[in-house]
Amino acid sequence: MKYNSKAVRLSDVIVRDIWEGRFDGAKYLPGEDVLAREYEVSRTTIRRVLDILNREGVLIKEPNRGSLINPDLKSRLSVEDLSAGTLPPEKITLGAVWAGFPDAMTIGISDGIKAYAAEAGIGFHLFQNVEGHAKVLAELAHVNELAVSGIVVLPYNFDGYAEALRKLAARDFPLVCVDRPVKGLELSCIEVDNAGGVYRAVVKMLGEFRRPVYYLGAEPENDTQRLRYEGYCRAMNDGGFDREVEKCTCFYPSTDNRPEFWPVEKKQEPPYRAALEFLRRVERPVSIMAMNDYVARGIYRAAEELKLKIGRDVMVFGFDDLPLASCLECPLSSVRQPRREIGYEAAKLLHERIMGKVSRPVTKCLPVELIERESSRLADKR
Repeated sequence: MKYNSKAVRLSDVIVRDIWEGRFDGAKYLPGEDVLAREYEVSRTTIRRVLDILNREGVLIKEPNRGSLINPDLKSRLSVEDLSAGTLPPEKITLGAVWAGFPDAMTIGISDGIKAYAAEAGIGFHLFQNVEGHAKVLAELAHVNELAVSGIVVLPYNFDGYAEALRKLAARDFPLVCVDRPVKGLELSCIEVDNAGGVYRAVVKMLGEFRRPVYYLGAEPENDTQRLRYEGYCRAMNDGGFDREVEKCTCFYPSTDNRPEFWPVEKKQEPPYRAALEFLRRVERPVSIMAMNDYVARGIYRAAEELKLKIGRDVMVFGFDDLPLASCLECPLSSVRQPRREIGYEAAKLLHERIMGKVSRPVTKCLPVELIERESSRLADKR
């Protein structure tokens, strides 16, 4: 029996409660209304639980009397059975499902999930498709065929994701989103302090250079992008440059959802073209908050083409702290995401959800860290 519904998980909890004497040696379980109140679920869920326990022989249904607790229960179930999951024991396997080419973000998250799974003695399967969203959506639609007990999902703002996750949530299939929540759905999510990270970086540059900071990024189409831009706007407002925000914002069309832009060389093209046009017209020296490190790399490339020097003519702060940040000729200042911790915490929360220890959607926001390097410091100050 798979750990894929609230009723199954609650069945395990009730058997453990019977074993540990919660019902004071009673012959019969309390009525449906009492159980629903005690376990904070609906009567419909309780009826499913009772059906499961009757099928498994834990309870014996007696007409007009209720659900008799099988007197042979303790002789049939060992302590090891109870600790592993009582109906009957089955190895738990976590799944991770997302689209896109493997990169520092998805690899870091996968490593975190794998680390937690190894510690907990459970399985882990990764389902990643580099060709587009269709296969991922098909896997979400047929998740029971993946042989997993729950999934970690990286959702996109793309037709089909919200509906697929809504259907899984309606079935009470355990799932946790990473990086971004899904608008309109109450789902568990592990995210990072996107707004706070950008805010701190922009405030740092405002204090260093005492002039407005520009923002270069994709037109916000998901919560991660929106929160980063919101952090920029708040920092500019708090720095006394609220009237400069609109003219200091440089957006280009978002490409996150389009598979043709997922390869790294194509991913960097839109920000490079936007940066090239921007640097040709802006007064220098200029300070720029890049939406992420790929955008920052586009700024570097445009600056090189225009014979501008990073750290003298152009000061840049990125986000994500990808490996490229420390490898560039002028190392890039960036906001570091705890990628491995995102995966670890997502796996832990999903495992708790599968085991019935968490029954409501949980959102956990992990802190980020400013990593300052040469790109955000004036050359003559070094």
